[in-house]
Parts: sequence; structure tokens; C-alpha cells
Amino acid sequence: MRKKSFFCALPVAALTVFQPAFAQTEDVRKTEIKAKEEHITAHGRVQSLKDTAAIGGRLGLTVQHNPATINVIQRSVMEQRGYAHAEEAADSAPGVSSGGSPGSPAQMMMRGFSGNQVLILRDGIYYGPTTMVNRPLNSFNLESVQVLKGPSSVLYGQGAVGGAVDMRTRDPAFDGPHANALVSYGSFNTWNAGVGGSVPITDTLAIRSDFSRTSSDGYVTGADPHSNDFTTTLLWHPSKKFTARLSVDYLTDRLSTYYGTPLVPLSQIHDGVGGLLSSSKGLGVSRSSLWRYYNTKDAKAGSVNVTPTLHLTWQPTVNTAFHNKTYVVYANRTWNNAEAYSYISTPGQTDASGNAIAPGRVGRDRFYVYMNQHQVGDTVDGQFDFHLFGMKNRLVVGGDAYYVRLIRNRGFPDANYADSVSLASPERTQTGSFAGEYPYTKSPTTMVDAGIFMEDALTIRDNFRVVGGFRYDWLKLDRQNYRQNGTFNAGTSFKGTYHPANFRIGPVYDLTDNISLYGVYTTAEDPPGSNIFLVNKGQFSQLSHSRQGEIGAKGSFWKGHLTSTLSLYDIRRTRVLVATGVDTVATAGVQKSRGVEWQGDLTLGKHWSLSGNVAYTWSRYGSFHPSASVNASGNQVPNVPAVTANLWGVWSRIADLPVDLGAGMRYVSARQGDYANTLSLKDYALVNLFAAWHAYRGVTVYGRIDNVGNKHFIQWADTSYPSEVMLGAPRSFSISLQAGF
Repeated sequence: MRKKSFFCALPVAALTVFQPAFAQTEDVRKTEIKAKEEHITAHGRVQSLKDTAAIGGRLGLTVQHNPATINVIQRSVMEQRGYAHAEEAADSAPGVSSGGSPGSPAQMMMRGFSGNQVLILRDGIYYGPTTMVNRPLNSFNLESVQVLKGPSSVLYGQGAVGGAVDMRTRDPAFDGPHANALVSYGSFNTWNAGVGGSVPITDTLAIRSDFSRTSSDGYVTGADPHSNDFTTTLLWHPSKKFTARLSVDYLTDRLSTYYGTPLVPLSQIHDGVGGLLSSSKGLGVSRSSLWRYYNTKDAKAGSVNVTPTLHLTWQPTVNTAFHNKTYVVYANRTWNNAEAYSYISTPGQTDASGNAIAPGRVGRDRFYVYMNQHQVGDTVDGQFDFHLFGMKNRLVVGGDAYYVRLIRNRGFPDANYADSVSLASPERTQTGSFAGEYPYTKSPTTMVDAGIFMEDALTIRDNFRVVGGFRYDWLKLDRQNYRQNGTFNAGTSFKGTYHPANFRIGPVYDLTDNISLYGVYTTAEDPPGSNIFLVNKGQFSQLSHSRQGEIGAKGSFWKGHLTSTLSLYDIRRTRVLVATGVDTVATAGVQKSRGVEWQGDLTLGKHWSLSGNVAYTWSRYGSFHPSASVNASGNQVPNVPAVTANLWGVWSRIADLPVDLGAGMRYVSARQGDYANTLSLKDYALVNLFAAWHAYRGVTVYGRIDNVGNKHFIQWADTSYPSEVMLGAPRSFSISLQAGF
């Protein structure tokens, strides 16, 4: 069943006057693509190689003609597959997996890199280090989730080596009022709800607002995550040459406070769980600890985030366009938890009160962080279309600058263990206060960046173009540390100024109008810390350097019924720091990664569609000693699976009834859980099923079962918390009602 999209869009005819000779500017392109989009209720709209993805740069290149691996997950696909958060949508791209703990939420892994080496953007804007500032985002407020693989310094001024993920919000429409709604209920008392709409106020001014809420008791009872996200956007285009877009996003949340399940010596228990992990140290997981909550009763992991942005587009001529975006970030984030859980296997350990901890119990720490972030930035660029020696050329030049002030206050108790709880029935105790925690240790850090950049696409022949880019940055970092008594700690504080310069260059050759081959070479430089706001004096003197070589093919076949992409890459990163604890880093020296990624989408007639992808990743450290007792040189990078694969199939309009059936499968191969590679996380495969009833035009009821086989698996092992692992979600169901008019 096909029908015109009920999502917001500016009329295509009204936008043609904005188009320069070869393509549109970013915001206008984005809106036009949405206007052309069809919403396929049965099986969603998969990525088209003829679309222009904003994450691919400012040149307006289509996905087919951009020398990079780009995946776009449209909101129709997110709705159909039941992705409540943007991170779930990103997981559907080749070679992407997510995880992390509440201390570093919503981390993503791609091409062998994770944490801050995967850049998270919101409408193309950088909001700070991923592990500190990223939050799970409700998908209801988003139009798409866009994924760019490989280093992105040239495009965004950050050296995220693994790639970048951009959460694109929804725009107002001028073609009449629109409304959308969602309500969903499922296992673990999980609720998802959203309501939004777009209204044209005048012929030149329109507004859209979306509010969404997710809440749950958590599949680990007590974790209780919830979030509220409110987005409002005003779109004004008073003339054919000018457009202004003002948007404000207000997010409040409480992260899941499930920090993990303790690892225990299998020799000391009699109910070890098989199929989860293997350990050369004889560690495992006790069945009595599954789905147990080891945090405190009043644990905290919440935030308030406000992000106003202003985008301006001016096209004085058909071949010239200018764009400016200004943004402000204010965020207040709080953590106060028992985060590390250590199984006590021998007598002699005591807690902060001096009480002996009996063997078989779980010792807990305490750790709190109070964080304030203030950020302001601006980016301006000009786009110029002209002929160079008779060849079409598009040049983009511009500059940007931002200021980040992040104040991090934190504290630990003096004792190794604040208290202890039972392994099988952990007591629900308060967080409390312990000697040594207060007054807090204060670390204000300031980062100022100013950069100039250029991108260029030279069309040498109709079927051959060369795409390039260059960026130079002036980066100043001022890291300050204060002792508990308030005195300045000059021994760990430092200032530094850095001048990274990076480029990318790549040809794109069209075998046919619908099949292209490409190659690209990209460099990146960035602060080498796993988290630059944790690095202290003497831990680095030079920026990390990365380079990537990639070749690939993209094509559409059988009159568009089959779309496929293939890429092969090789990445080398030097002068690397990695986090080895909550507040510590170590020099890894070199990290190498190489692999292959494939994506395919097939439509068979009116009723059948298949989508799938598979990725192979090889990622290893060079010389690396995370501690005096561990030599991890040559070891596999933690949490990086060698193989990931996804497959979805949809049978729509069964017997010409308004009913669809669908299934999805996700496979993740074995991963290492620590730097020493003594802990191996087993592979797992998950199967999901859904059914859809199109009850009325624009109204669909979905029923879903996730993890049908109730597979027990480990999703993530946080190297900062080596005594525990993060379990994945067990089998769950949900039913939802989605409407759009």
C-alpha cells in the first residue's frame, strides 16, 4: 500500500527557485528530499542512492556519488521496526553496535572504534565528547538517523576515526496542518508515547512541535529509565532567496542505573550460566545474579539539556549560496551511584565502616559526578558553482568556531569498598555518604576551536568526478584540576595549543547511470584521549593521527528493485590514549583496523521486501601496556565483534488484506571483554517478529516480539568496570498504535 508521505515537507515547486546549478544547500536539499519521499506503510522506505544525505558534507552529493560509506535510516523504517531510540536505528547499519554503561551512555562501535571515536551530531552540530554528553534520544522526534563511516575531521573538525552519526530532527510543512501520534506499551511496564504536529502560520512561516516520553521499570528491576524530549522548530522563508530555521530541543532524562552483573569465580559457585562468556581466569556469571540490581535504592543518573539552534540560508544567485548555523548548549548532568561490583572471594576485606565483608558477598564502591556544560558555536560557509577549464566545479569554503566550558565535580570514598550486598538477593540500601567523598574534586576544562575548511567536487566527465576537502584548526585546551581543599593542582593541570590539518581526496567513476565505483583517502587528527576531559598533565603532547584508505561500489539494479553497496577499508591510528578506569588513561600507541561492509535492499513485487547487511572487522592494538601487569600489545580491541549481520523480511498486504508480517535477525560474533583478552563474550543471534494492521488510512497497529528465543547474552563489557558485564535484554513484547495525518 503506497501513499503520499504525511510527514512535513515544503512544496517542491516552491523550492526550485533556491536551487543552484548542481544541487541545493543543506537545509533546502533536506526539505526537498522529504517532499519527494513516499511513505510505504508495509515495509518502510529504505535508503535510495539518489538521495542526498546531509552527513556526507556540504557539496550536495548524492549517496551514490559521495566517496564514503553512508547509511540513512528513515523514520518510516524506525516506526516499522519499533526503534524507540536513535541508537537502535544506528545498530541496523552495517558493522555498527551500541552499548556502554550509565556512566558513558549510548556508546557506539564501528570500524573497530568506540566511545569518543564515533562522533555524535544533532542536525550536523557537535555537542562535545560522546562518552560524556551523549544521551539516548527518542526516535519520535527524528526524521532520520544518518551514519557516515570513517574519519570525519575534514567535515566536522573532530577526528572521530570510526565514523559519525547524525540525528536529524523533523521540519515544519507549508502544505497544510499535519499531526502524528504514538502510544506503545510492552514488557517491563515499558511505555512510549509521542505527539507532534506542524501548522503553517502564514504563507511564509510554519511551526512544528514534537513531544515524546519513554519510561520503563527496566528489564533489570530497579533501573527505571525514562526520558522526555520536546522539540520545536520555526521555519521562515520570506522570499525565494532566504530561509531561516530556529529550533529548540529540551531533553530531560534518567538513564538506566543498571551498571552490570558481577563476574564470579566459577569454582566458588554451583549455578554458573553457560553460553555467556569464557574466561582464562575461571570467571563467569551466577544464575542467581541474572537480572539482579546491585545499585543503590536512590541511584541517580539524570540530566537536563537545552540546545537552541539557528540555521540561515541565502541564495543570491542560482550558482551561489551561503549558510550559517549558530548554536548554544546548556546541560546539567548528575551521577551518584554504586557503580563497581566486586565479588569477594577471600576473607580479609572490609568496608568503609570497618566491617568485615564475608566471602561470597559483592563489594560496592561509590562515585558521583556533577557536571555543567556551556557551549556556543557558529559555522558559516559559501557554496559556488562555476566551470574550471570547461569542467563543472562546485567549491565550498567556510569557517567555524566553538567554545566549550565543562565543569566536572566528582568524589570517591577513601575505602576500596563502601559497603557490600548479597550476590543472590542484593539489599536495597541508600547511597549514603562516606569519608573522603566530600568536598568534591573540581575540574573545569575549557576547549576553544577555530577552523577553516573547503570542499570541492570537480566533474571531469559526466561519469567521472573527483571529490576533495581540507581543514585547518586552531585548538586550545585548558585543563584545570583542584584538590579537595580547593587549592589548584599544578601537577596535573595543563594548557596546550594544537594545529591539526587534514584532507580527503577520492575519485568516483560511474560504470552506468546507476552503478558507481569510488576510492578515498582520509586523514584525521584529534586529542588522543579516550575522553579529553579526563586527561592530565604529561599524558600527551601531540594530537593523535589517523589515516584511512577505502574503496567501494554502489549500485541500483533491476529497475531499482535491488540496491547494494560494498566497501573495503584500512585504518591506522597512532599516538592513542584509551581509558583504563573511571578516571585513568593509558597509552596504546597504535590501533589498526580493517574490514569489509555490505548492504543490500531487495523489493520483490508488491508484497515482499528483504533488507540485509554484513560486516567483517579486524581491529588490534599496537604496543600497549594499560597497566604494569598487563601487556595488551597485539590484542583484539574490546567490544569489537569480528562479524555483525542484520536481516529483515516483510510480507505486506497478505491476501490483499491490510495486514503485514515481518521478521528480523541480528547476529553479533564473539568479542573480547578486556584489554588483556582474558575475557571473551560469546556470540549471539536475536530474532524479532512483528505484525501490522493498517486499521485506517494513516493509522497502524503493531504487535512485536523481540528476542523471540529469549537468548541470554552480554551486550557490552565496560573496560572501566572490569569486575562486571552488561547483560542484554531478554524476550519482550509490545503493542503500539501509530497515527499520522
